[in-house]
Amino acid sequence: MSPRLRSLIAAGATAAALALPGSGVAAPASTSFTITGYEYAFTQTAGSFAGPGVGNMGDMIGWNALVEHDPLGSSPTYVNGGFFEIVSHSPDGSFDAVLGSIVYHSGTITTLDTGAGCTNQQYLVTGALNDVTTTTSSGGSGMFSVTLTHYRVSLFGRCVIYKARVAGTVGFTY
Repeated sequence: MSPRLRSLIAAGATAAALALPGSGVAAPASTSFTITGYEYAFTQTAGSFAGPGVGNMGDMIGWNALVEHDPLGSSPTYVNGGFFEIVSHSPDGSFDAVLGSIVYHSGTITTLDTGAGCTNQQYLVTGALNDVTTTTSSGGSGMFSVTLTHYRVSLFGRCVIYKARVAGTVGFTY
């Protein structure tokens, strides 16, 4: 065997070893979900949301989240903590659970529509997740991005929010 051929074989073997995970080391898994939901509890600096969703692999989910934040209207409005949890049902019939903590100051709440004249308000809410845990893994990370809509009506001369809906995505790497 020529020295050049041996060199090419060695280079190919080295590249393959670097490209493939070692034995016993799984490549990180990632998944994303399209979610919708409604706010079921709130204060001036926190909102709790829940709803259904669907994953990029066909998983059907139920999710729940608590998003802590600066008061809306402050500039900037930071996301300050909370959690995100999901229970998923895969097309193969298996179930899983995912839980992640929202990272302090990892995201913002940006006004998209102020809702002039007591019309609906919209905000973009983004943030990062850490300590993502599933039934078989831990130490993962994630991101979320949703549009929050405050539905409003004028009632006795006051502008009142009567429901709040979110729609967007959440993704995890674990």
